[in-house]
This record gives sequence, C-alpha cells and structure tokens, in this order.
Amino acid sequence: MSDLDTTVLIVGGGPVGLLGAHLLGRRGVKTLVAEKHLQRLDAPKAHALNPRSLEICAAAGLPMDEIHAAATAPADGQWVQMVETLSQPAIGVIAYERQDDAVRALTPWPLINIEQPRFEAVVERALCGWPNVTLRRGLEWREGLQLGDRVISTLVDRTTGETLKVRSRYVIACDGAGSAVRDAAGIAMDGPDGIAHFMMIHFEANLRAVVAERPGILYFLFGPGLNGTLIAYDIEKTWVLMHPCAPDTTETAFDEAACRAAVAAAVGAPVTDLQIKGVRGWKMSAQVARRYRDGNVFLAGDAGHRFPPTGGLGLNTGIGDIDNLAWKIAAVEAGWAGPDLLETYEPERRIIAQTNMGQSLANAFRIRVLFEALGYGPDQTVDAQTFRARLTEPAARARVTDAVAAQKDHFDSLRLQLGFAYGDALREDDTLPISQFTPKCVAGARLPHAELADGRSTLDLVGPDGFTLLAGPAAGDVSALLRGSSAPVTLRVEGRDFALADGAWTERMGLAPGGAVLVRPDGHILAIAAAAAVTPAGLVELSGALSAYLATPLQGAA
Repeated sequence: MSDLDTTVLIVGGGPVGLLGAHLLGRRGVKTLVAEKHLQRLDAPKAHALNPRSLEICAAAGLPMDEIHAAATAPADGQWVQMVETLSQPAIGVIAYERQDDAVRALTPWPLINIEQPRFEAVVERALCGWPNVTLRRGLEWREGLQLGDRVISTLVDRTTGETLKVRSRYVIACDGAGSAVRDAAGIAMDGPDGIAHFMMIHFEANLRAVVAERPGILYFLFGPGLNGTLIAYDIEKTWVLMHPCAPDTTETAFDEAACRAAVAAAVGAPVTDLQIKGVRGWKMSAQVARRYRDGNVFLAGDAGHRFPPTGGLGLNTGIGDIDNLAWKIAAVEAGWAGPDLLETYEPERRIIAQTNMGQSLANAFRIRVLFEALGYGPDQTVDAQTFRARLTEPAARARVTDAVAAQKDHFDSLRLQLGFAYGDALREDDTLPISQFTPKCVAGARLPHAELADGRSTLDLVGPDGFTLLAGPAAGDVSALLRGSSAPVTLRVEGRDFALADGAWTERMGLAPGGAVLVRPDGHILAIAAAAAVTPAGLVELSGALSAYLATPLQGAA
C-alpha cells in the first residue's frame, strides 16, 4: 500500500476535473487528478462550449487558438435541421445559438461546437505544464474518510491492483452522473430519473454528399421511420445517433448489424464507408444534488447535476461550477480568505443548476409541440399517410412551421449562458425569454464585456489571483481599501490603465466618474460604489462587502 499527500484530490479526469486541476495548478495549489479509465474515451459526448465557458477558458489562460482549431467548422455548426432522414429535404430549420459577429457586442467568445475529447486534450496539455499538478489514469476512487481537516481516500490502481491512500485537504467529485464520491457521501439527487432512454451509436462516415446544402450540428428525425437525433460533430467523419429505446434495452441488442441498420435508416441512403466505433446505453434524467458539499468533499459538474441534453447546458454548468470553486479553495489555502468562503459555493452554484435543469427539461418537453403538429398519436408514433398530409396540406404545414419556430428557446439561451448571477441580482429578468440578454453592472452579475481601445475585452482586466478594482477617472485615492484587505486587490483606473474603444466605461456601466466596481477572480461583481469610491459610504460599500464575503476582518481600512 502506498500513501500520497496532496492539497486537492480531484476524482474524475473529464473536462470539469481537468479544468479544475488547471485552475488550481496555476494558482499554486498542489492537485492530484485520479481518473479511473486508462485512456481518454473516444466517444464525442458533449459538443457545445457556450460564450461564458469560453470566457472562463480564456481567463484561465488556455490556448484559445487550439480550442478553436479543434472545433467544428462554423459553417457546419450553425443550424438545427428537422428532417425525416438525413437525405431528405428539411421539415424545418432553426439557428443553433448565436454564433455570428453581432453577438460580439456581448462577448468576445461566441459559442463553438467541439468534441468533448478534443477539448479535454487541449486542457490536459495545458495543465501538464504545472509542476504541482499530477494526472493519474487508471486510478479508481473507492472510499473516503474525513478526519478533522483531512480526507483520507482509498484508491486502487486498475493496472497493478495496488491500493493507495491519498491524504488531502479537499476532495472534488468530478466523476460524472454516477458519482461514487457523491454516493459514498450519502448525497441524494432530487428530480426525475429515467425520463427517456437512448442507445448512443458512435460512428464514422463522410456524409458531406448526403447533407449537401443542408449542414447542421443537429438533425432531429421525425416520421414513420426511425426517430431520434443525429449529432454531426464533423460532417465528414464523426457522428452520433441517439436512438430511443426501452428502459430494459441492453447494449448487446445493438450489435454491429443492428447499429448499421439504424444508421442506414437515419441517413436514408447507402453509407459505404460506415464504421461503427461504439455503442452505449444512456438514461436521460433531470436532477440536482440535494447538497453540493459534505465537509471537505465538494461536487462539481455531472456529479452535482444531470440534465437532459436539450440545450447543451450540462458541461457548461460544470465549467461554471469548477471556476467558482477553484479560486475559493486557492484563496483559503493562500490565507487571504477564511474557510467560511467555501460555504458560498453551494448557494451560488446550486440555484444555477436548478435553473438550467429546468430549462433543459422544458426544452425536452417543448419538442412535443412539433410531434403533435406532425400527427403523432398518444403512442408517440405516426403513420406515413398522416405524416405526409401534415407536410403537404397548407393549414397543417403552417402549424408545423409554427411548431418549429416554437423551439427557439431550445437553441437560443444567451441569458442563461451569460446572464446568470449570484445572489439576488437580475432575478427580475427571470420572466424574460432566455434569448433576451442585456448586460447589467450589478453585484453578482458577470462583469459586462466592452471592447477596449487595444482590442481586448474588459474581461481581460480581471486578474485570476485576487480581486480587481475597476475605477473611474475621478475615483481618487482608494489606497485605504487596498491596504485594508487581506486579499490581493489590483487597481485599474479608466484613462490611466484602460479605455474603451468607444465612449466612457463609467458611463457605459451607469457609474459616476468617481465610481468603482470590485470584481471577483471569477469575473463576477462583488460590490459597486456607483457614485464615488472614496467617500466613507463608498469605502464601506466596497471594503465591507469584501471583508464579509471573504470571511476575514478588515486590517485597518478607513
């Protein structure tokens, strides 16, 4: 038996676990990632990285050019096609999120599509540069025991059979929907389980000629034949067919012949170069963990929430989780935040998961409107005659067109992606369409993006290793705030350290020229002195909020 010591043990080497290791490593926190699989799984899995996730990646110093080079070609990933088969004309077409240049007024990083393994590879290469981070594959977590401020985890090397004891200050469960860490901690999941069941068939084929002038990232299949969803990670190579099946269906029922037949039915044309790469059963659930913390054990990503894939919010919510948690652990370990800071993780992130889970579930049920318009009966099937009539009779076809348009919120959720906020901020926006996002400079929200004169974003002004005070040109001497905090606070003054490409930043943010905004390391606003930062009220607003949030006393602020 071997013993290992680390500050943080991350269980699970998927995208959330790897990103967490990178975020902790660059902040100097000793981290061990234990991944039970011996090599990265090649199933493409998640495909969408939304703007906020990409902003987090950029702030983390990941090579954004490598991420974009590995992504699906933009021209192929901008549409959702509703079809009978891949080779037939579209029943309806809808835009997939906002990937055009217009969205750059709101974010420097529009959504992209990228195979999950490709994204993982980029993150893994980046974290390997940190000497304080170790990634161990083939290491399976079995159990944990919390003793004081330490967690003693038992893991098994699946190659050698060796048992290891890992002593850590923290354990972060990033081990997916079936999290062993979560189950061992006795944390229940709330929400419906097993809403639908699918067989995920991963295959390779060049279907460019079949798609022709109808490229898309998603193809929803309707009609009397095979229903399901085709995901085109790469039209010329990588595809997944999400094939509906009964709950008791096993993977053995989908042998090579069955998979080839299913793909042929979905494509609706011969596929001469078809290669079946793998098949896996998958259960759709809509659940959020009852707790995100058990002592020094934390849940992140799918270990804490299971979403329907409708909306692409699962992975992106996990990225937000680990971004929120990593800087807090680093702050506590560095000594400039009290341990109670970690108590903020669950209330901030769990409500975001609940909101996103609700939207994902609503998206899954919204598609029923289209099924109804196409003539499906209570048994969720439609005969060929009824289906053809719904597509040819003018009044029926108009209802189908309206039903396609009704799916907009399924594929345009910019407010959920960029507008999520901590605390009570922006709660009044909850009744607005999720596609409607207006940046606001309010406590709890992500700092609004604005283009700087040098071509960067205001988001680039936020440092990852402490707080950032963005001050107007007339803010005056705020040294009392800087001296009074235990946390690192970097001051950036408009006109001296930054300027917008167009207009005044203070005016854009709704501040007086002497106002200031205090921003957390994760880019969310902690406090605002809208009128003047150096007045007694302004200093109390900023320094008091900082001290209270970090659970540390002031060190002599005015």
